[in-house]
Amino acid sequence: MKKSLFRFVDRFELWISYSLCFALNIVFDYTKTLSIESHFLQTFLKQIYDYRLYIIFLFSFIVVITQYQILYKKKLEIYCRVLVGDTLLAIATRYSIDCFVILGNACILSVIIQNILGINAQNSIYLTCLFIAYILISLRKVWKFENF
Repeated sequence: MKKSLFRFVDRFELWISYSLCFALNIVFDYTKTLSIESHFLQTFLKQIYDYRLYIIFLFSFIVVITQYQILYKKKLEIYCRVLVGDTLLAIATRYSIDCFVILGNACILSVIIQNILGINAQNSIYLTCLFIAYILISLRKVWKFENF
C-alpha cells in the first residue's frame, strides 16, 4: 500500500512474530496428539505441556510488544502526515487494515497447517481473537499521536 504506515520490513517482522506464536501453538497441540514410547521424553513433554498456556501467553505478549514498538516508531510519521493534510481516520483505517491482513495471513496459514496435521484449530482462533482485540486497542494510540 502506498500510504501505509508499515514498510516491507515492518510487515515482515509483524508477520514473523504472529507466525511464531501460531507455530508454537501448533507444536503444543501436535505434541498432545503424539503417542511416544519413551518414558523420559513423554514426561519431559508433559512437563512443558503443563505450562503451555503461560508460554503461549508470554509469546503473545512479545507479539504485542513488537506491534507496539512498530507503532511507536511511527509516531512522528503520523504527526507529519496529519500536518500535510492526511486525516487520522484514514491513517487509522489503513493501519487497522494492514494489521488485519497480516494477522489474517498468519492465521489462515496456521489453520491450514492444523487441518493438514489433523489438529483442532480452536486454540488458534482464540489466539486470533486476542490479537484482534489488541489491534482494536492499539487504534487508540494512533488517535493520540495527533498531538505529538
